[in-house]
Amino acid sequence: MCGRYIENSEAEIVEIREILKQISLRFVMRETSMTEAFPTNEVSMINKSESLLAKWGFPKWDGKGVLINAKSETYESSRFWSKSAGNRCIVPAHGYYEWGKTASQNKIKYVFTGQEKHGIFMCGIYNRQGESSVGFAHPMTFAIITKPADENIRHIHHRMPLIVGAEQAEAWLNGRLAVSEVKCPRVDFVEAGV
Repeated sequence: MCGRYIENSEAEIVEIREILKQISLRFVMRETSMTEAFPTNEVSMINKSESLLAKWGFPKWDGKGVLINAKSETYESSRFWSKSAGNRCIVPAHGYYEWGKTASQNKIKYVFTGQEKHGIFMCGIYNRQGESSVGFAHPMTFAIITKPADENIRHIHHRMPLIVGAEQAEAWLNGRLAVSEVKCPRVDFVEAGV
């Protein structure tokens, strides 16, 4: 890069906002037909120019399995993640799952959703085929950025996705919002059963 870049046009910014609005509405309207997404599934994600399908998980350096989460505190300086740190995306979801343990060490599944029940936008990073020394079986992969859990849910799990509100989504995608500036909306949780 030669010290200059081209900012988004007003038309591009309007398009990004419309994509986010449509995805938010889609998740509200499909509440009865939601399915659980698993690592390596192909799911929806949004980068700064489009909404597309991508595989959840970066192939590990040794070719054995995938890495699905990147720590917010270290992903930008990590040897593994740093090459993709500027490739920001949003992963829209109705909510996410976490497992906690009872006093007798039995696992309990919880579902976490946004307080307004309109879905959440998890911050992530993505990679296109050929941007890594590890071969890809899918042209686009992503990982979700995680942060230390909010106090109200820390008793269930010590980490949670970095969630951005709709008002900050555009700034996240364009790289104008640092991790420390993300105002994560509060999430609610209920026992989900098994």
